[in-house]
Amino acid sequence: MEPNVQQDQRIRLAFWIAGGLVAIGAVAPLVVGGGIHSRIAGVFIPFAIAAAALVINGLMYQQGRPLAVTLYFIAGLAIVYGILALLAVPLRLAVVGTCPAAPAHCPLGFEQPLTSGENNGLGVATFCGVLAILTGFYGLLLFYRRLTIGARRQPSAWPAQPPVQSTAAAPASAPPVEPPPIAPTPAAISEPALVTPAEPAPPPPAPDHAPSPRPVRRASPKRASIPPTPAAVEERKELPAPEEPKELPPPA
Repeated sequence: MEPNVQQDQRIRLAFWIAGGLVAIGAVAPLVVGGGIHSRIAGVFIPFAIAAAALVINGLMYQQGRPLAVTLYFIAGLAIVYGILALLAVPLRLAVVGTCPAAPAHCPLGFEQPLTSGENNGLGVATFCGVLAILTGFYGLLLFYRRLTIGARRQPSAWPAQPPVQSTAAAPASAPPVEPPPIAPTPAAISEPALVTPAEPAPPPPAPDHAPSPRPVRRASPKRASIPPTPAAVEERKELPAPEEPKELPPPA
């Protein structure tokens, strides 16, 4: 419980600090810039609306997210509008132009340049407005984080796992009942049953062992004898003996 209380205090303090910064930014142009008739005094109205929205948000943020987000959005929109209104003054002077020095005549439609007080008020208001937006966003972030952590810690209505039902032990199967033995009657004992002789079965038919006919072989045609060629006959004959050389006559 104590961490939640501390976090609630931080959220409320963040929204209130943001509202105080916006209030400072709304008053600074009036105090430093020359009062109500200064050219930057118009920032007071949007900054006052933003300060009121942030203070109310610090008191009523526990009503839910939609209310907190709506109030922060209104405050941020008012701050941005006030900052743009402040920055429009120097931008207009830079585009249109300023009046010359005091001895010269100021043309129609020209304005005097910004004074040091107006510059200081413009800077303080812009800085406080931006810082208030960031501080309010920090408080909104803490609020969302607290809701997320609370949703995680909240116990669920249904258990994560269904309860395990204990299965009852199956009853033991009863042993099969045997039928009681039937005692033979005296009539069955005295009169034996007549047994008729069974007729002999006919013998199976003898298998036919007739020899199977052999296949007839076809006579292969005889090859005709080929007479030898005359060249082969001549080769078979013996070659003639070589002639002996004649003897030379003796020398004279």
